[in-house]
Amino acid sequence: MNGQLSSYVAFLYGFSAADQYGDLARYREWLAEQLALDGSLGWPGIVLRRAFPDDSRMWDLHAERSTEQERAAISSLIQTLEEFTEAAH
Repeated sequence: MNGQLSSYVAFLYGFSAADQYGDLARYREWLAEQLALDGSLGWPGIVLRRAFPDDSRMWDLHAERSTEQERAAISSLIQTLEEFTEAAH
């Protein structure tokens, strides 16, 4: 991984392809519920929205972010994946 959220997202999409995106679809639904969102925003956008609730420019997966902002985005991804996994069991 190169320290960018987009690399983590690509890895997770590739990994979940074997699962036919079942877990990622459930992860997206769970995330949307956590933030009381409806609509078609994908899980990467929801993770970014959670990480940067007051800066909509950061909600784009390919937005320019500082190293510190990338770390915050990755931390948000890892934290939500852990919470999702705990909630699923």
